[in-house]
Amino acid sequence: MIRLFLKLYGVLIATLALSFVLQMQLMDWVWREASLRFDFRVRFVPTFHLIDAALAAVPAAEAPERFAALAAGFGMPARLAPAAALAERARFSDEQAETYGAGGIVVIEHEGGGFTLARQLHAHGLAAAIDFPGPDSHRARLVTYAVNWAIEFALVAALVFFWVRPFWRDLVELRRNAEAVGGGQFDARARVGRYSALRPLAEAFNSMTQRVASLLQSHRTLTSAVSHELRSPLARLRFSHSLAREEKGAEGKDRFLARMERDIAEIDELTTELLDYAKLERSAPAIHLQSVPAEPWLEDVLASARDDGAPGGVEIVASVGVDAVRCEPRYMARAVVNLLRNARLHAHSIVRVSLNHEAERTVICVDDDGVGIEPEHRERLFEPFVRLDRSRARDSGGFGLGLAIVRQVARWHGGDATISESPLGGARVSIAW
Repeated sequence: MIRLFLKLYGVLIATLALSFVLQMQLMDWVWREASLRFDFRVRFVPTFHLIDAALAAVPAAEAPERFAALAAGFGMPARLAPAAALAERARFSDEQAETYGAGGIVVIEHEGGGFTLARQLHAHGLAAAIDFPGPDSHRARLVTYAVNWAIEFALVAALVFFWVRPFWRDLVELRRNAEAVGGGQFDARARVGRYSALRPLAEAFNSMTQRVASLLQSHRTLTSAVSHELRSPLARLRFSHSLAREEKGAEGKDRFLARMERDIAEIDELTTELLDYAKLERSAPAIHLQSVPAEPWLEDVLASARDDGAPGGVEIVASVGVDAVRCEPRYMARAVVNLLRNARLHAHSIVRVSLNHEAERTVICVDDDGVGIEPEHRERLFEPFVRLDRSRARDSGGFGLGLAIVRQVARWHGGDATISESPLGGARVSIAW
């Protein structure tokens, strides 16, 4: 915190110091300009005139005594000397000497402060000088500047400290949570104030942590599921292979080879699903939304769904209520094919797919007339490798990845996938974006 405080404080102080120097120069310039318009010596012209008149009225020998009587009422030191012998003449500039010779008033500033006014009189060749004691204006100005600067710098230090303190506290919170995440605590979340300057960074950190935790959980789930899902077909394949080697007749061997081919096809399908899910889960691809004609696109999707090898006997009907749909055609088609495949596996006789606009959103609904899904199980089915152990999966429960891929595609489009009750009596799975 000290380093951050000193850096910010140094920048502010340098800026303020430059500002103060410029202000000093400006103030001095303004003072000089104002002083040129007002000559305070004019105020003392009557004083010297009276002195000159009073001394001219007396003989030269009485002039010093008369001047002393006048000076007693000035309240400040005054001197009388021959005009040519005035001590201050040695310090006159050429301009001051010319003024003095013309009978004007000359100002002589003292180094320690104060000044002297001197004028050559007409009476008896004399000159009068009046001393005005005072503080050193230059030094007083410097002291004033120093005090002002010290107060300003102290105030800035206090303000910077109270600004840096919550900023540093949030940085410490972020660092502490980053170290916790580095140590494997992926439930750590950075909590900063609502109006903190680091709030966007904290939210990005929390989102990143959640994403990393999700990916690690997905990796663990995938690893566990691979070992579990592959165990059964591999065991059957090994058993069929052993029986085929022991079988003497060609007919028996062909029967076991057919079983082995089914197991190999299941392993191949599982591998494809796992690779697809891992690719989709790893990172979102570049989604380029484009407007495609709704009816031809859906017809192609239905054709792909009818050719996927699912059991026959289930009718697929479609209704299209829009002219065009804006989506990434390839990924959205994959999602709808997954929905149709699931619906055909679980339907009794009919599957209906509809494409419409609802409240400025595009919605695809796939309905079946199967046994439906209880509300408490609907959200779980979007998790990878989750299947319900009941009659809904009568022919093939699949691998539990189809709906997980559907939700992923929906979220890439800025929407989501949900399960609800179908008007046909079974389940309705909707994609809305």
